[in-house]
Amino acid sequence: RTGFQVLRLQATDDSLVERALSLAEEHDLRDWVELNRPKRYVDVMVHPDARARFARAAEDAGIETSIMIHDVEDIITRHVIRRRSAEDDKYDYTKFNTFENVEKELKHIAKTHSDIAELVTMGTTHEQRNMYALRVTNNIGPKPTKPIVLIDAGIHAREWVSVSTIMYIINEVVRNPRNDLLIRAFRDSYDFVFMPVLNPDGYVYTWTHDRLWRKNRAPNHHSRCVGVDLNRNWDYKWGGEGTSANPCDIDFRGRRPFSELETQAVKQWIEEYKSKIVLYINFHAYGQLWMTPYGYSQDTPSNESEMMNYSKIAVDAIRNVRGTDYDFGPVYTTIYPASSISVDWVRGAENILIAYTVELPDRGRHGFITPEGEITPIGQETWTGIERLLIALGSDKKLLRTTEIVVV
Repeated sequence: RTGFQVLRLQATDDSLVERALSLAEEHDLRDWVELNRPKRYVDVMVHPDARARFARAAEDAGIETSIMIHDVEDIITRHVIRRRSAEDDKYDYTKFNTFENVEKELKHIAKTHSDIAELVTMGTTHEQRNMYALRVTNNIGPKPTKPIVLIDAGIHAREWVSVSTIMYIINEVVRNPRNDLLIRAFRDSYDFVFMPVLNPDGYVYTWTHDRLWRKNRAPNHHSRCVGVDLNRNWDYKWGGEGTSANPCDIDFRGRRPFSELETQAVKQWIEEYKSKIVLYINFHAYGQLWMTPYGYSQDTPSNESEMMNYSKIAVDAIRNVRGTDYDFGPVYTTIYPASSISVDWVRGAENILIAYTVELPDRGRHGFITPEGEITPIGQETWTGIERLLIALGSDKKLLRTTEIVVV
């Protein structure tokens, strides 16, 4: 992608946001289209041959354009891609890690912290990689017995910071490096379940072939195009607005709901334990958005105000760490229409009452290509937000069962 640029289209009203999205569609720019409706901007990646023509079309529509990333290939090379030496195969919490290293670290945690951690294989992918769920709690038994906090990441392959963030949180909850009484109290009160890489095949492909790959790697019958967008494959309002029936599109929804091995595996796990799940968080990047259901339409759940209150608690806590500012609201009106997504299915079909999709930083300076220097700060602030949310939720629902002293 040498010479490719990411342009920001800054609209002055909602109608121009829609026009910006239409322009991207008209110019067949689908590989990188991200937006923030409250801030009224759309980011698109443009081929060098199409850049001038597209910029003129935006200008004619009255939309201001600016360059967010001057050379996508250059930023990938500078910030991310390194060939590591043979001895550098341990998990490094300050860097992005291969799927193999994530897998090794999860197994290492389960082995060395077996009193509080258990690793299960939920299923396997088209390319025969394992999908893992790591459960963490004090006095761990064979099955979850406490209220479950479920967090997943890596459903879109190129969103590496989602994986690094969930791994940061795992390290905090398991190893508790600062001997935080609050974390010990949480482990007394909750079964944490972490699903760190929901799209293993796609994630591996971003390391070996295409850093900006999004879908899984399953073949599509009667199409040369590979992959399904796993976050358009859930059986709630499947196939609606914000999905594609074209296997060559990045938001291809699949031939039917739960057509993919990855979504089937997560579905089976959630359906077994849904009565115990009190909080669901699905990590993505980028945009700094803390979002509630729904994505399929402007419909909202019956407890939307409750979820919005917890959203505010989380984003306020994040802002207090280092000033990172999140917008929050429903998926449909905060980012874009997106049907058949996991958070809609979790809330709408499985009736898990507190459910979020979180778009991690940044707001476009690096986009999907997060610098490794941001891994720890993003992990720290995100965990701080979740901690404050869990305190409020635990207090409101009387879930905190602990002998630890917790100062709130």
